[in-house]
Amino acid sequence: MEAKLYFRMLQRSWWILVVTGLAAAVAALAFDYVTPPVYEAKSRLIVSPSPSLISGGTNNLVNGLSTLDKRSIITTYAEILNSPRIRSEAIKILELQEASLNGYSYSAVALPDANIIELSVRGSNSATAARLANGIGQHTIEYVQSLYQVYDLSLLDPATTPVEPISPQPLRDGAVALVLGLAIGVLLVLVRELLRLPIQSFIRQRNLDDASLALSRNAFEEALANAALDRTGVFSLCIVHLSGLSDYINILPQTTLNMILRNVTQTLKNQLRGNDLVGRWSELDYTVLLSKTPSEAAVNTMERVRLALSVPIVIDVSADPLRLDPQVGIAEYCVGDTPQSMIKNIQSALERARSSNGLHLLTVEERSGA
Repeated sequence: MEAKLYFRMLQRSWWILVVTGLAAAVAALAFDYVTPPVYEAKSRLIVSPSPSLISGGTNNLVNGLSTLDKRSIITTYAEILNSPRIRSEAIKILELQEASLNGYSYSAVALPDANIIELSVRGSNSATAARLANGIGQHTIEYVQSLYQVYDLSLLDPATTPVEPISPQPLRDGAVALVLGLAIGVLLVLVRELLRLPIQSFIRQRNLDDASLALSRNAFEEALANAALDRTGVFSLCIVHLSGLSDYINILPQTTLNMILRNVTQTLKNQLRGNDLVGRWSELDYTVLLSKTPSEAAVNTMERVRLALSVPIVIDVSADPLRLDPQVGIAEYCVGDTPQSMIKNIQSALERARSSNGLHLLTVEERSGA
């Protein structure tokens, strides 16, 4: 159930997802466009026992291999490759300007479970990165040979000039940004919906009559004005007068009176459609706006409403049931009617309903007479 609710939220605000996703993707592509490319060149070096160790007998060879297994030699060689001194000397040997290599990065790591060290150089020029990786590796080999006679460090895989940059990668970056943008969009939609629901609840609460929970008079008049603006629409306006409540309105406790009024509101809504409006017009009067309902259908609907409201209400088992004795006036909207003229028409219809069988539809002749 919650999944369906979230899906409806996203469906209502789908445009936010589109905007955030596209904005993030476009921003990523624009950033990649202005970002200089970075290339990575890698070389691999291997550490192995020297020929002197092998010729020294089986025990020496076993001890040498055991030392390699402890990783201390491999780690030491990796740290030599990472040494700024080795790097500076290699740059001088390669006859490069160190100031022009400020944006380059260097990293040497010992691969797990292997006697191999991987050296990577990243920079804006692919050929220079490859030269540096091979130059630093070669200089380290020469430096190590002067220190250690037991183990050899040799070049296993020389660096080659990379063709594709490791960054930026527009397709990858755009896809990642799109996903992140959509995730941000989902978050914004959920926050927007969670904020909107309390606001809508507050607005609805403000538009309701506190006692009856029907629309307040101001809210109903606003809805009536909007309906009258649609000059091609058909609707009927009705007023329900609860004459039987007049003797109790100032006697009953407020809680009991509220219960009765809310029961009236619910009865009206139960007999009407979802797009019809119910408002409390005054202490004893309710107004009903029957959307897209001509006069004949309005008479049938409001007669059903009148009969439902005529059922006695039991307030106290020791007291007589309360009879609301509803009286209904109906007026159909005609072209040229204003909210004020419609209100005048239903009041005129109500006056005639009081002297008839409790329900009256205002005719065209009665309109002209009114």
